[in-house]
Amino acid sequence: MLAVYSPMSVGDYCKALNDGLIIVNDEYQRNAGIWAPYARSFFIESILLEYPIPKIFLYSKVDLRTRSTIKEIVDGQQRSHTLQQFYNRKFRLSIKIETEELRGKGYNQLSEEFQSAFISYSLPIDEFRGVQPLQIQESFRRMNASNVPLNDEEQRNAKFQGPFKWFIQRVSQRFSESLRTAGVLSRKDIIRMGDSRLYSEIVHTIVNGFVTTKGPQIDALYKRFNSTFAEEEQYYTYLEAGLGGAIPAVTGGPRELQRGYMFQTIALIFIDRQFNLGLAAAAADAAPEAAGSVAANPVDLGILIDALRDPEAHPPLVDFVEATKGTNVGKAKAIRFLYLGAAV
Repeated sequence: MLAVYSPMSVGDYCKALNDGLIIVNDEYQRNAGIWAPYARSFFIESILLEYPIPKIFLYSKVDLRTRSTIKEIVDGQQRSHTLQQFYNRKFRLSIKIETEELRGKGYNQLSEEFQSAFISYSLPIDEFRGVQPLQIQESFRRMNASNVPLNDEEQRNAKFQGPFKWFIQRVSQRFSESLRTAGVLSRKDIIRMGDSRLYSEIVHTIVNGFVTTKGPQIDALYKRFNSTFAEEEQYYTYLEAGLGGAIPAVTGGPRELQRGYMFQTIALIFIDRQFNLGLAAAAADAAPEAAGSVAANPVDLGILIDALRDPEAHPPLVDFVEATKGTNVGKAKAIRFLYLGAAV
């Protein structure tokens, strides 16, 4: 066995970091400090709530100069740095995290219960002993080779570490379970980050209007707000209103409304109604024929649903039916917005 499972409490681990018994090996790890403030808070919140975290890998070797054993961090520098900083009272948790009683608090401001939970949390650690660096390298190559490939959203989540990524995580914490209960998302969707894509596409439409949205467009959104996201609270308010209105509107209703692209549209309708962002006008500009049809003929939600189930019975609604096929195409989004906006 090249690596031995050697769990250690957060308290013991941080003391060892402070005493120089656990150190960073720059050959394995990037420089510390690249995590955004919310990322650090999210990680510590996970510890305090006793959620599992990824393993930390250490390399134990003898330092002949000091005649002592030194442990080098092979994988887990950002986690280690964050633990040490919080342990040493160097930062406070974000006021935006989900757990209200933890918001804005440093270690010394936590209740005794949470202080104990932090100090006693058992870190999952695998320790390489008596091996050569090449063997460690080969271990990680083999682990990575056998991993399930990441989908686009998981790759995006790993690539971007700025405020927009953590904004989406914040929205996920708040709403994803409600969307699962409503039938919009499955547990697999949430595990594979399909919820993040849904929220990102809603924001993309608010920012850019009714345009075709594929991977590069979502990447561009993350890049745009990867350094600063001054509008974060404003956009959180938008999503809170849109998702908060759309969830009860689709819960227990027709399955067609619970599909992700339809739910997105309904959420955008609620947002535009409350904040007058001009989305209705933008949709009419993108799909003028549909806008004229909607203006000329009353639209009933029940008839729209029936048209999706039996298109041949409703020839005047062929453009709406077709708009439920090209789900990420800009004009199709606009058409769905116009018809559902007139019916919901």
